[in-house]
Amino acid sequence: MKRLGTLLAFVAVALAFVPHLLAPPLTVLAALCASLLLEPAAVKRAWRLPALLLVLVASALTALLVGWAAAPARGLAAGAAVLLRFLALLLLAALASRHVDAEAVQRGAQRLGMTRLGLAGGLALNALPHLGETARDAWTALAVRRSRARPRVGDLPRLAEVLLAHTARVAEEAAAAAALRGHHALARPGGPLPHVPLVVVVTGRPGVGKTPAMRGAAAALQERGVSVAGFVQVPVWGEGGKGGYVVRDLASGEERTLAVKVGEERGEHGTPFRFEPAGFAFARAALDRARAGSVLILDELGPVELRGGGHMPAVRRALARPGLAAVVATVRPALIPSFLSHLAVPSAVIVDVEGAADPVKALLGGLAPVLPPAV
Repeated sequence: MKRLGTLLAFVAVALAFVPHLLAPPLTVLAALCASLLLEPAAVKRAWRLPALLLVLVASALTALLVGWAAAPARGLAAGAAVLLRFLALLLLAALASRHVDAEAVQRGAQRLGMTRLGLAGGLALNALPHLGETARDAWTALAVRRSRARPRVGDLPRLAEVLLAHTARVAEEAAAAAALRGHHALARPGGPLPHVPLVVVVTGRPGVGKTPAMRGAAAALQERGVSVAGFVQVPVWGEGGKGGYVVRDLASGEERTLAVKVGEERGEHGTPFRFEPAGFAFARAALDRARAGSVLILDELGPVELRGGGHMPAVRRALARPGLAAVVATVRPALIPSFLSHLAVPSAVIVDVEGAADPVKALLGGLAPVLPPAV
């Protein structure tokens, strides 16, 4: 029965892309039969109210556009076809997320010479259950926040924004997990550096003191005459808790606003913060102060930089300077393999702030090979 269910699922996928009048209803029928054979509960899990509303909106828009451009009858037919195909694909996605082995997908694609495609497909399958849970939770949260029994159609843009932001986070976490297992096909290595300095990675859970350790080490280095360039991101606290972040140039001591807390409704990228472009430009200028003999400090590098964006272009320019003594970067534990792969460095000193009795001393110890004896 399992083989028959799997076969019907493949038939449904093929029918979903067949341009024939009977293809959409046959697609739904094949998907339903596959679900009954493999996992009957998948129907309830796939066809939740938020997903159904999104499908209905997409189908209605298709019907209106085609009806306006061609004829009402053709618009209704096109809308119905979109509705049925989406219903079937939702159900097939729910089945795939539980019954397809992501590692098997990756291995099969690798044998065909499509490593990146296989890894991306496997990670997408792993992410589907998380996205379903997020859609349900966000839908409920919108209703509670607006004191309604359920959200309205006008809330769909906000729901879509939350889902897009969460999709990006899930994708980054999944890619990092894949990197830890030795799969670096989704990384974007920037190529080998012309001059490889000593690399010290400062890591640890949020809130354990990574940024204070970086600030303390920078101050200790400057007291001993060592040139320091780079920046740290310092939280700004108020009566209501964390109110934002400022970026501090470690060479000049100057600060600029990087992010301001504005609330979930007005926040950017699924966060409660609004980000200031001037703050990012200020951080890039701090990196440009690096020169021969400098210790470059970066707090912190995250998923955006590992995709080649954010601060990474300025970071690579700074690292390309001849004679740079060392680079000290704050990186989340799960992202360390991707970070090292991106820079193509052979080795690094890892300083776990949480496990160090004196984080500043541990950080300076990691830099000892390139520092003057007095340090």
